[in-house]
Amino acid sequence: MSRVVGIAIGSHSARIVEGRQRKGAFEIHGARQVEVDHLAGALAEMGLKGAMAYVGVTGRDVILRTMQVPPVPAWQLKDLMGYEIDEISEQSGDVLSADYNLLDGAALYSDEDMVLLALVRESLIEDRSNELKVSGLSVAAFTPNAVGLYNAFTATDGRDGTIMVAALGGRNTDVALIQDGDLLFARNLSGGGEMMTQAVATAFGVDHAKAEAAKRKMGRFAGQGESLPGKQGAVATALDGSLRQIAGMLNSSLVLCRTQLGARELSLDGVLLCGPGARLEGLDQAMTRAMGVPVEIFDPAEGYVVGDASELEDHGSDFAVAVGLAMMGGLRDSYRIEILSEGARRKKEFSQKTVWLLAAAAVVLANIALFFVTSQANSADAERDLGRMRSAVQRRQSSVRDYERAGTEVRELSARMEKLEDRTAPGAGVLTVLDVLETYLPDELWIIEVRTMRVVEPLFGHGGKSRPIVTVEGRGKEVSRNLGDAVTELVTRLRDHPRIAGVLPQMDTDNRGEFTWNLKIDTSLFPNEGEEDPVDDDLAMAGQPFSKGGR
Repeated sequence: MSRVVGIAIGSHSARIVEGRQRKGAFEIHGARQVEVDHLAGALAEMGLKGAMAYVGVTGRDVILRTMQVPPVPAWQLKDLMGYEIDEISEQSGDVLSADYNLLDGAALYSDEDMVLLALVRESLIEDRSNELKVSGLSVAAFTPNAVGLYNAFTATDGRDGTIMVAALGGRNTDVALIQDGDLLFARNLSGGGEMMTQAVATAFGVDHAKAEAAKRKMGRFAGQGESLPGKQGAVATALDGSLRQIAGMLNSSLVLCRTQLGARELSLDGVLLCGPGARLEGLDQAMTRAMGVPVEIFDPAEGYVVGDASELEDHGSDFAVAVGLAMMGGLRDSYRIEILSEGARRKKEFSQKTVWLLAAAAVVLANIALFFVTSQANSADAERDLGRMRSAVQRRQSSVRDYERAGTEVRELSARMEKLEDRTAPGAGVLTVLDVLETYLPDELWIIEVRTMRVVEPLFGHGGKSRPIVTVEGRGKEVSRNLGDAVTELVTRLRDHPRIAGVLPQMDTDNRGEFTWNLKIDTSLFPNEGEEDPVDDDLAMAGQPFSKGGR
């Protein structure tokens, strides 16, 4: 009975699920939620030494790309993806590890294949792997949280139709779009349950801790036609804005999927919500009204718990990603994207190729010895066979050395690229922003000034280090809709753009009714390594609060 562990690591807490495959069936034998800093100790306490771990990645820790490729053999697809991975690595200035898989559901909409590509920083993989090794676990692979969601859905629900499964974390939201059991689209978004906390903090003028406490104690979405009294009603009013933001995020994922697949008629039959951000009472009914399709809370752990997993009681939906990751390791037919470090991949290739080559060489040598003893006439042929096998082993060993030299060269090149980026980033960032704004700027808005300067902006996740940030200032005139909605649409489109890492919006209407807006834009792909953890991404997603004169 093999043991497998799914680990979903959030901004503050991590969720662990221990699963086992017994007689062809998957069972959950343990679950635990811990602070991220105590992850290794909790794994050791759970006695998981020797188990294989599938670790989820989300947010800025992973780049997800969906792309169309012509139908080609597997070896040729590997070459195509290799070129794409090299290009993205060069742009990011980081050493990246990657894996990919076909999106079978896209075959209904295009003659070409659709590929889901996931990339993770090599340094993150190494750090996480070393942390988990302390507790005796072996890391099987790193996997996007959205893939874990898809595996949880197919193993436990599997209904027909077009279903969106969305896990609301604190700072990030992971989305899997599924049609008749096949994965159509996967995405991770900046923003999650803490958007609601920020909404309460802004409405009541309190800090994050008090807002979180108020949300947990009094947070509830009113039913249709229901009016909540007192402070509970005030909290519910504050939460309405963040609810619309979350609904907009999910709808934007559907729109992006339609665009990439060319499936204009694609529509949702339902939404399944999970994750710690989906815990508020009445959220599913409120989201049903906001999105116009049935929304349910998704608990893939229900019916699979056989051991001590008390933390799953009434909170199984919080562990949906971790359950899906564990199922991915325990069920053979799971959809797989398995990202490994360069060193781990070389070891895997060695075990799969070189070890078998050496074993074959041993068999040949044994046969050579046998033929030498039984027939002197075959001795010359045996010598030639032995020489060929030795050459093959030497070539394989030479390839391993080449891999190591290439790794050193890549790291040196990355360091040079980082220096070059520091010199060219200001101008390149302005050009990028101008190019994107030319496409997405709404008619109601116009630009007054675009500038760039080095500033310290903690909300972008660069810690205390100054970075070139592009600032766009503009004004607006209301034509057919609220100007705040126009700015929100622009910010949403900018955040969805692959060349934009983050956007901080600010809007204001002065006493004369003149509307002004301001955007701070970060064009980095990743925050710098070795710096403090970035401030909650959801604060950046929510942007700066309106002034008292704003709408």
